[in-house]
This record gives sequence, C-alpha cells and structure tokens, in this order.
Amino acid sequence: MVFVHGAESDHCVWVLQSRYLAHHGYGVLAIDLPSHGRSEGPALACIETIADWLPALLDAAGVARAHLVGHSMGSLAALECAARHPSRVASPRPCSAPHSRCASRRSCSRRPAPMSRPRRT
Repeated sequence: MVFVHGAESDHCVWVLQSRYLAHHGYGVLAIDLPSHGRSEGPALACIETIADWLPALLDAAGVARAHLVGHSMGSLAALECAARHPSRVASPRPCSAPHSRCASRRSCSRRPAPMSRPRRT
C-alpha cells in the first residue's frame, strides 16, 4: 500500500494510518514526492508527471503492484496512475479528491469499489 500526499505536504500526513496498517501486517510505503519533505530533486510539474513517476518508485522499492492511497493532489495522481499503468495499480483509493477535476478526467471512469464502513452498534 503506497500513500501519496497532497501539495505542500509530505509523508507525515500518513503517520497514523501507515503505522496502524504496518502493525497489522500490511506492507506500507508513505512517500515524499520530489522536493517535498525529505525528498530531493525538482518538484514534478503536473499530475500526469507524478502518475508516471509512481511506477518508477514502485520499481525502486521492488513492488510489482500496489494499492495507491492519495490525499487531494495525491488522489488525482493515484487515479491517473491507475489509468496510465493499470498493471501496476491494484486499486486507487482517493481521499478528499478535488471533485471538479476528478469528474472531468477520463481516469475517473475506473472508480474503485466503495470501501466498507464499520457498523455502529
């Protein structure tokens, strides 16, 4: 499971989720996009560039296929990556995706199945 942060953020936004899932047996990678957090290099210019960068990251981490969880801009990158590289993305999981951009993007035609919510007792 790869967590992709939004603009002007870094891997720290996923600290609770990644820690919880790692302690429950999931393989978790919370990344810093280039020029964010502890990552070096120039910022990636657009969603499509980030979407094409993510498979290279998976290659570097030795991951063949992953669930991509994205927040805000990261959700758009996860959706775009799923559309461009379907063999590498098990499922995109957008969180707080900008609706107007997402509704107009072709990549959103491949929406993930809804996640089940716990029942209140």
